[in-house]
Amino acid sequence: MIELKENASSKLKRSYSTYVKQLSTWTEDGAIPEHVSQDVRCALELQRKHWQTLGLDVHHDIQKIKGDASRGAASVSYSDKVFINHIVVDNKELTTTIHNSSGEIYRNTMNIGLPVVIQELKEGAQPPSDMTMNCPNCGAPATVAQIENGCPYCGTHFIMKELYPKVVNYFFEKLLGQGQKKNYRELITFILVSTVLMLVIGPFLWPADSSVFNSIISSIICGAIIGFSVFCLYKMLEVFAHIGKSFQGAEKTGKSAMFALKLRKIDPDFSSEYFRDRAMHLFRMIAYSEDPGVYTACECGRSESWETIVDASLHRFGVDQYRIEGQECTVSVTLYLDCLIYNNGRIKSKGKKVHMTLRKEITAPTDLGFSVKAVNCSSCGGSFDAEQVKRCPYCGHDYDLSRHDWIVTDIR
Repeated sequence: MIELKENASSKLKRSYSTYVKQLSTWTEDGAIPEHVSQDVRCALELQRKHWQTLGLDVHHDIQKIKGDASRGAASVSYSDKVFINHIVVDNKELTTTIHNSSGEIYRNTMNIGLPVVIQELKEGAQPPSDMTMNCPNCGAPATVAQIENGCPYCGTHFIMKELYPKVVNYFFEKLLGQGQKKNYRELITFILVSTVLMLVIGPFLWPADSSVFNSIISSIICGAIIGFSVFCLYKMLEVFAHIGKSFQGAEKTGKSAMFALKLRKIDPDFSSEYFRDRAMHLFRMIAYSEDPGVYTACECGRSESWETIVDASLHRFGVDQYRIEGQECTVSVTLYLDCLIYNNGRIKSKGKKVHMTLRKEITAPTDLGFSVKAVNCSSCGGSFDAEQVKRCPYCGHDYDLSRHDWIVTDIR
């Protein structure tokens, strides 16, 4: 772990705050947050289009938790020879509202941890001039040299310090605490319901010679006690459920560690965090696209039983098994997700386990600056968008994405 300098940490926190604000307004006006990787841009565009196809109007309102004195903390997570990725995290209050043509069908407020992965250049490092990246203005694939000299598609010039830091991933992590307002509402609801029930059945429980006044007072007191007791029991069960959830996939910890150690012997830049981030990005692409089979990074399709996922948050990740044969690595993983599912005009919150199989040639080292969309043809050097193109448009050479990054061969 590398300790950040104060000014560097402040810069990351500013980038974090800017992204969180823009992520909140993105659901309102569709404006993609500035300074995000092309993969994040792709996921957000696909998700919003997915909502529109379903006829849903989804809004995320992200606010600071009232009374929470915590401040965003930045730490170094993983790096390669050119880039360094930091995880910046803070606690937020997330209110999600969803409407369809009939009106509001879902509303929920919860406290979340919001980790954001922010990428910047290593001190003194400079990406190679022929490295492919997407133009921050128009999104077209180009090389670093072209971006600095003027994008060949839109003509916009950028200098390197304008391109970094940028957000390369983010997660919503549900926290156990719901916030005082929600707890108060639940407590009052339990007490009111219990009190009303006691007022209804109380006359049959108290002695026949009790006065009406004494019966009412006794019913109110008993209702309040029962309501408070049920509320406490409910919270205890909630804590136990949260603890149980945190142990989901714990049996995969050893296998995940062995996989990481094995890959690092072959690729010293391999990172479990990067692998997790890539797997989650590929899941988003498959979950929110109308036909995932068109994407270069996907060699499979969704099953007919696939549920309609509106939103998904990763809370645990684990390796099931892996196999390395020659230069090729195949690995099966499980993503433990909190999902919002749309079915029959209703939204339900559901925990979901998604099993994915991924494949990659592991001869080339991990490249944190790689984007599925922006690639260089190994035959002619041409820059093109490989998201839905499996052959170079300039020379016709087949482009094998698995030589550069992970692709999905099965998902269920």
